[in-house]
Amino acid sequence: MLKKPILKNIHIILLLTAIVTNLLLFLVFMYVNGNRLNPYGVPLKEFWREDWLFILQFFVITYFVYYSIDYFNNTNKANQNSSVRFIKELLFIIIVGFILQEFFRTIFIKFIVRPEDPKTLNAKLRLLQMVNVAAILVQYSFMTSLRIYEYLQQKQLEIVRLQKEYTQSQFEALKNQLNPHFLFNSLSVLSSLVYVDADVAEEFIEKLSKTYRYLLEQRDREKIEVSKEINFLRAYIFLLQQRFGKKLKVTMTNVNGKGLLVPHSLLIAMEYIISNNTMSTSKPLCIDITANGNSLQIAYNSNPKPTIEYDSEKQLQHLQKKYLLVEESASVLPQQQGELTAIQFPFI
Repeated sequence: MLKKPILKNIHIILLLTAIVTNLLLFLVFMYVNGNRLNPYGVPLKEFWREDWLFILQFFVITYFVYYSIDYFNNTNKANQNSSVRFIKELLFIIIVGFILQEFFRTIFIKFIVRPEDPKTLNAKLRLLQMVNVAAILVQYSFMTSLRIYEYLQQKQLEIVRLQKEYTQSQFEALKNQLNPHFLFNSLSVLSSLVYVDADVAEEFIEKLSKTYRYLLEQRDREKIEVSKEINFLRAYIFLLQQRFGKKLKVTMTNVNGKGLLVPHSLLIAMEYIISNNTMSTSKPLCIDITANGNSLQIAYNSNPKPTIEYDSEKQLQHLQKKYLLVEESASVLPQQQGELTAIQFPFI
């Protein structure tokens, strides 16, 4: 949002505009009252006698236009620049503005205008009336231009903010992809497997290489096929199962859905679940991954740790922001479903 919106500084703009406008239109009012101009200077007493009502009228009309625009802004928040809004707004300002002009015109004729030939006076008053109506349209055009300019500035700042959040989420995802703790744990498991089972160790190296290759290849993409995410997840789960053994049970059912996901969605969700839940051989952490219609769900028997792992929660929140950029109603945060907790990923 703008720190100093233009229309919020309208009082300063009005003051400067009033000074310039009154100096320019002084000649018009002198013309209406008989072309009486002092060749040796501006008659200040005469100026104030002729001009005080115009100054009052100028500010009343200007603030009327200003608050009318503000009212239509508040009643058309969803679509501030629709043609229907402009038509209604313009008609309202013209009709009510004309009534206000007629009110000030009546006062002007009664208290300000000097007696003269009615035909000449009426012609001058009609000219003045046209000038006043034109002034309303000019004021409306001026303030509307400022409003649209401010609106475009706010949208531009909003775009910059979203781009910044997206860049930050990419950075957080990259940190997750190259998580040194995960790499260290994987290497520790590998060092044990080398002496226990050479065949499994060889497969472990293959899966670990595949996992990191996928993380690096997909980090710049905005969307990825569900099938590719699932293939990556199979390799990742193999690594986890070698690390946790019977403490972790992962099942996949009907995961051949067709759709797109934000890259690394499943990795971030799995990291969040494992980091924030306890597991043991007697009470394993059971995770079920299922494709259902237009979404993919990861459900698990939640057994929270005493303290939340901040980095994994932060990564999941950034993932939520990524999905909101694609679909406003999307939610990938954990939801309770009976005895299970589930994370739902809508296909995009």
